[in-house]
Parts: sequence; structure tokens; C-alpha cells
Amino acid sequence: MSYAIVRTGGKQYRVEEGRSVVVERLPAEEGATVELLDVLLIADDGQVTVGTPIIEGARVLAQVEANGRAKKIIVFKYKSKVRTRKKTGHRQAFTRLTVTEILRPGQESKTIEKPKRRRARKKAEAPAEAPAAEAAVEAAEAVAEAPAPKRRPRRVAAPEAEAPAPKRRPRRVAAPEAEAPAPKRPARRRPAAEAGVAETPAAEEAAPKRRARRPAAETAEEKPKAARSSTARGKTETKETE
Repeated sequence: MSYAIVRTGGKQYRVEEGRSVVVERLPAEEGATVELLDVLLIADDGQVTVGTPIIEGARVLAQVEANGRAKKIIVFKYKSKVRTRKKTGHRQAFTRLTVTEILRPGQESKTIEKPKRRRARKKAEAPAEAPAAEAAVEAAEAVAEAPAPKRRPRRVAAPEAEAPAPKRRPRRVAAPEAEAPAPKRPARRRPAAEAGVAETPAAEEAAPKRRARRPAAETAEEKPKAARSSTARGKTETKETE
């Protein structure tokens, strides 16, 4: 009895030839053949081989039966006294495999045929040298006898006619502005006395009255005569004279 321990999807499985196993989802279609390369142990008729951690060169061949999803499980989270409740569901994806072969290092598969190698086709043998030399001579003679190709005359561009200079519009000259008459100044009013017009009593009343000035002689007599005496110790005394 032979079996092997393989690792796929982060899990380890015990597989045997001809039996099916359910593993984590693999990116393969139904009917395809997959290889499991992480072989940790192989036991064949009492001969056990343990890898470190895997057995280099060993592999397990399996055929994909189906891809599906497991039954739904309900995840319910609850916290007391907080009124927190959360309910979710989950369906795990899986792949069902049927193990066909368990191969040791260097062992070839019996079910999978090797691709046939294509044989390289032999190159056609080169023709004899004599016919090739004669063909080369004939080609050289044909080239020598062929007339030289005629060249087309080079076209010379006709001289461009000088374009007439664009006519300029006559410059407009502004008409001389007419001299505006000088503004008339209002006539200065002369006083009534100069004009020879007698002043009216209304005009006399309207004129401001000026205070009559008294003569200096009268003001000097009316005012009391004062004499300033000398100051003593910072004090000033004033005496009135009769």
C-alpha cells in the first residue's frame, strides 16, 4: 500500500492512488490534470521517505472532478448589555480531486505522454558550382547591355513676379479748430458814490456800523494815573496817585 502526505492551500492531506480528496479551491477547470509539488512524505511497501521539509523532485498527479461550495455556516456575534448582534453566513469554496499517480524523484508518469520532438528537416543541397558560375556571368552581361535609365530633366522654378507694393491710404489731417471766443468777465460793480447815485436809507441801514474812536487826549485824562514803584524782595506794589 502506497500513500503520500501533500500540502496545498495551507493544509496537509493524506492521499492514495485511485481515491478522491477535497482540498481548498484550485485555479483549474473540471477534467484538467494538476500537479501537487509540495510532497512531505511518501510511503511505498514499507519504504518511507521523509522530506526536509519537502521531497525534491517528487510530485502527485490528480484530476479535477468538480469545483463547488460547501454548505452555509452561520456566524452569530453577540455582546450582552450592549445590544450588539451581528449575523453573517459563509460558504467555503473547494475542489474535489482524484489522485492518479504518486511519483518519486526521477520517476516518469505512465498516463501522461511526452511531447514528441520534431526532427529538423535537412537543408536542400546546394546546386553544382558550374551552373551557378554560368548564371552569374549571364546576369553580368545582361546588366552591361541594358541601356542606362534616362533621367528626367530637373524642373526649375519660374521666377516669381514681384508683387506690387500695397497702396497706402492718404493720411487724414485734422481740420484746424476755430478759435473759441474768450469768455466775457462780469462787469465789476462800482460803489454808489462813484456812480453818482445817492445812497438810500435802506443801504445805510444795511451797512455795518463802526464804533467811533475817541481821541487820545480824552482817554488819557479819564484813565487814572498809575505809577509803578520799585519791587522789594520779589513783591510788587502799586500806588494810585491823586
